[in-house]
Amino acid sequence: MTSVMRGKAKSTLLVLLMLHVTTKSCILPSPLTLQLILEYAEWRFWNQVVLFGNVSPFNCALNYARPLIECFGEKGISVSLQSATNPNIPDALTIRTHRVGSIVLLDELNLTSPDNVIQMASQKLLFNYYVSWFLVTTRDTDSTIDAVLRDLNIGIDSDVVVATSPLPNDATAWKYAQKYWNKTCLSFRRYGDRFEFTGPPERRNVENATSNLSYVILENRTVSFYMVHTYKIRNSDNTSLVTRYLGFWNPGAHTLKPPVSVKLRNDFNGLPIIFGVLNGTNDGQTDVIEAEANDIAPLLDLATFVTSNVNASIELVPYEKLGILTNKVWNHLLGDVVSGTVDIGLGYITVNEERLSEMTFSYPLIRYMRNIYYHPLETGTMRDIFLQPFNNQLLGCVAATCLLLLIAMATVIYAAKTILHNEDEKHAGIGEAALWCISIMCMQGSPWIPRTPSGKTLMLFSLMFSLVMYNAYAGFITSILSVQASGIRSITDLLFNNFRLGYSVADDEYIRNVNDSNLRQLYIKAFNSRESRLETTTGLLKAVRGRYGFFVSATLARRALETTLIQERCSLKELPLPQTFTVVALPTANSCPYRKIINLNILRIYERGVLDRIAQQMLPSMPRCATLTTFHSARLADVYSAFFILVAGLLTALTFAILERVWKKRRQMRETIVRGIRQHHLIPHLHFHQHHHHRPPLGRHHRPDHRLDHRFRVDATADPAYLAELRKQARQVAFVGLAKGRPDDSPERATVDPQVDPSRFQVRRRPKRAVRATLSGLSRRKIKPADKSAITAPVFPFCN
Repeated sequence: MTSVMRGKAKSTLLVLLMLHVTTKSCILPSPLTLQLILEYAEWRFWNQVVLFGNVSPFNCALNYARPLIECFGEKGISVSLQSATNPNIPDALTIRTHRVGSIVLLDELNLTSPDNVIQMASQKLLFNYYVSWFLVTTRDTDSTIDAVLRDLNIGIDSDVVVATSPLPNDATAWKYAQKYWNKTCLSFRRYGDRFEFTGPPERRNVENATSNLSYVILENRTVSFYMVHTYKIRNSDNTSLVTRYLGFWNPGAHTLKPPVSVKLRNDFNGLPIIFGVLNGTNDGQTDVIEAEANDIAPLLDLATFVTSNVNASIELVPYEKLGILTNKVWNHLLGDVVSGTVDIGLGYITVNEERLSEMTFSYPLIRYMRNIYYHPLETGTMRDIFLQPFNNQLLGCVAATCLLLLIAMATVIYAAKTILHNEDEKHAGIGEAALWCISIMCMQGSPWIPRTPSGKTLMLFSLMFSLVMYNAYAGFITSILSVQASGIRSITDLLFNNFRLGYSVADDEYIRNVNDSNLRQLYIKAFNSRESRLETTTGLLKAVRGRYGFFVSATLARRALETTLIQERCSLKELPLPQTFTVVALPTANSCPYRKIINLNILRIYERGVLDRIAQQMLPSMPRCATLTTFHSARLADVYSAFFILVAGLLTALTFAILERVWKKRRQMRETIVRGIRQHHLIPHLHFHQHHHHRPPLGRHHRPDHRLDHRFRVDATADPAYLAELRKQARQVAFVGLAKGRPDDSPERATVDPQVDPSRFQVRRRPKRAVRATLSGLSRRKIKPADKSAITAPVFPFCN
């Protein structure tokens, strides 16, 4: 038992010794100071707080950090504890979602050490817009503002507030805090009951340094803390330090004014803003829009407006080159902008991804494109105003409607003829229905007069549909005629029409690196034809002559058309290229303290209309030329499709006429072809021989016709020419027999009955052709032979 009691006593003594050593070696802030930190963070609406203190395993920082974290947690504020010596900066202050509150207890910090949190934050440029600093000291003789902050890298966008207690020490502060015990956080009260607070030791003051309380208005009552807001107009100018008294604080009551917003710090006290002006020539390392000095005049006007609004002066630093990225380092103007030597770059500087990774840009001044300028084609360019008002889908719908009307009409006609037995529709068919549909669609009416209600309804709505379409069509054509025809709508039209192409020397770097197939073709075509890297005026003059397209920035071309080429400004057209859209803005460093102020003032002059006038000087509008106010008349080139339709109709009608003629004259043509073949002895001639047949005896009612015998009887002493003529007529009669379908040497050749009346075989001559005599009185029926084995008789048996 005795040994156990001795062990417990030793352990208790060790704990008390450690507690005594810890309490004697560290500086504990009073609950009043912790309550100040809590209420200030809540007043500034901080969501994230980083507390910098002397954190070590044997230090007492955790003694006040625990109650502080508990009280912040009740308010919904997250807390991070970091070491005040060799802090993890800037990772500890990198929070992108909201503003970070950084709290530093100055009493336990060695301000002369180069590795303390304040010195390192100055080196890392963390006194910026996104981090709010709150420095707390309980020494009434503290001079941190004048002795420390004046020499730090603090800018006009810094948010640094210093809280100084006028109480002599923490013991007095603890006694004073007893009056506000009910307004103090519960964890802080427990913390105050556990420890004694003696305050920080006396610090050696800097000679001729102004104390913090010299910047405040002292009250005639007891005050816990006075607060001063401080920043510098220029980081490198220690004399530009600005202090502003915010008020005093007591637990649960304060008279604090919020710090002035960065955007509202519009008094530079006459200090300069350094502008880097690009006024050199274009040497291929820049994408400057123009090189002449007078082109920078609108930007100088902009700089004058901005500086006058913030009571600042202008300091211009000229540069010959814009600068490029070489070995991950920017040079010339952009190099000085990134390093902070120059506050703002002044020039026609475009925004791209490469520059955005190293610097920031102001509010856009102008937005423009690189365009192609060309002389329009002649007014005789073909365009189809009949098909142009409607797209392919609408034309397909009209054609489908016409087809439906055709089917409906054919159905009505068929029903009227077949079911209703309407005699008026007996001559109508699908052809007539198609013709009527086309007449209706062409607003020419229809000769079809339906007798049924269904047909009348169909006719009525068809005409109404055609009326609506015709009116819409007429309106669209009127609108088309009111616009001047232009055959060039894209860069592909220029390439298709075999235009010569060139580009400006100012856009050489851009067109060589652009990732666009059409612009690549333009670059190759211009390079092969030696039209690359031309001056703006030279290229535009070539475009004026016709069939030439010049690729150049809109700012260059429009200013040239307003000044140098004022006589030719109405002869050129501008073809925009949306893929070349870009923005001109003012570049600044990522750490530049003037970004917010510059953007705010640019927006202000924009609201007043000043920026529009400056942008008009930087990017003039395309010259407005006088145009006729009347509608453009329709030209022959506008109606060429109608002539195509007319010619196609004539050719189709002529084709059908030829086919109809051939079909109707097919028998006569066949006779002509066979006759021609015989004349060329391709078919042997038919010989007429007289064959005697056994004639049946004539009855008493059948007497020979002496007139026929007299007509066809040939004497031996007759004229030979007359006999030749008769044989020719006989051959024609035999040809008719061949035309009926049987050949001349067929055994089934038709035989003439000797009892047939010879008057039916009278020969009739054609009035116009005497040599081609035909017989019109022949019978059309076939004469069958009586006996197939018998010898066929001649058609005309001539008598000896």
